[in-house]
Amino acid sequence: MVNHEEHDKYVVEMKPLRAATTCKDQAKGLGLTLAHRQGVCSPIAANRQSRNSKLIFLRDQSRVNSMNVLGQSGALPAEDHGEHAQMPIRRSSPGMGEFVVTIGIGTPKVDLPLIFDTGSEVTWTKCGQQGPLFDPHESKTFSWPRCSASKCNYSINYADGSYSNGEYVQDLLTLTPEYQFEDFLFGCSQSYSDDFGATAGVLGLGQGDNTLISRIEQNFSTIFCYCIPGSESSSGYLLFGFNALTNCQTDNITPLIIDQYNPSYYFVNLVGIALGNQTFSLSSESPPPRTIIDSGTTFTRLPPSIYEAVRAEFVKYMSTTYSVAKPLSTLDTCYDLRGQENVKLPKMILQFENTDITLDSSAVVWRENDDAQVCLAFKPNPPNSERQDLVIIGYVQQQNLNILFNIQEKKLHFGTGRCGN
Repeated sequence: MVNHEEHDKYVVEMKPLRAATTCKDQAKGLGLTLAHRQGVCSPIAANRQSRNSKLIFLRDQSRVNSMNVLGQSGALPAEDHGEHAQMPIRRSSPGMGEFVVTIGIGTPKVDLPLIFDTGSEVTWTKCGQQGPLFDPHESKTFSWPRCSASKCNYSINYADGSYSNGEYVQDLLTLTPEYQFEDFLFGCSQSYSDDFGATAGVLGLGQGDNTLISRIEQNFSTIFCYCIPGSESSSGYLLFGFNALTNCQTDNITPLIIDQYNPSYYFVNLVGIALGNQTFSLSSESPPPRTIIDSGTTFTRLPPSIYEAVRAEFVKYMSTTYSVAKPLSTLDTCYDLRGQENVKLPKMILQFENTDITLDSSAVVWRENDDAQVCLAFKPNPPNSERQDLVIIGYVQQQNLNILFNIQEKKLHFGTGRCGN
């Protein structure tokens, strides 16, 4: 899809969706490549399968279910940290994401494709069984961390039923040839579920004492930026420190809210949503919703009343021109655009505290591979969820944006990314 913006709408050229065979490397020279795990830019492309929407939807819903257990105080259930608080023993985590990034571990360096996740604290990699592996016995720079015993065990149970069990170890982390970090703490997994496929584990970019960000803080000042590609045939990028500031810093800034009870998540204040010529206020809701920006959730979740208002405006805009299509799984508002050359979609703007961000046209609807069916890429929180007021901004709405996390200054920057179609 190629879009040409007008004042209150996107004019989108509908091109047939065919399976891409070559990668548009948008990240070249910028930083670490961020790719759809099932796309041609993925480091596991040789083992990839065509996009499985049903599987994506299931992973997405499992993740959201786990995030909706936030209590009224904002706190997640307590976790067992064992004797040493800085060395987590057991974790519950939202689940897997849809993007991968490659890092190097050990000496000699082993390149490992890991699932990119801003909602996970722990970085871990496979150390046994099959697939891309890290063998600590083959590394000259491997060491055990300080624990109450000679080895530190960990166990992570993800919301979608997947898991990883193993030991914490330390070794040389290589992000680029210029950026190497000794004694990086990560999980060395001896037992894990099949759900991770050809990936080697998880890169945790959440907050906490043992996350990637905290471990490289001295060099990168807890600053990182990413751009999520809007197409499986394109790559995005992940940048750190000065490189992130140089490429992603803007004047479009909203406060980054740190919640001590939910340290893995990044909160912001979303006050309104503009769709076409209508604006819907979230700040007038009672209680005002809390908003998490999350790379592992696919579709943005909204409080039911806000979702219904946004949906009604989208239907009003689309139904005068386009034919209604049957729902796609849990996406309930869909249209058949077969035979259409230039499609008009209502422009969407997310209104954060202190700044408004116009979304890319790819962020408004979800398009299936096999036909021209498009669906509104938002979902309501279920009416029986404990946190109907929770907003989760998923990766579809983040596509083709530079999003800079300056944790030290508690600021989130938005800008136009360089990973567009």
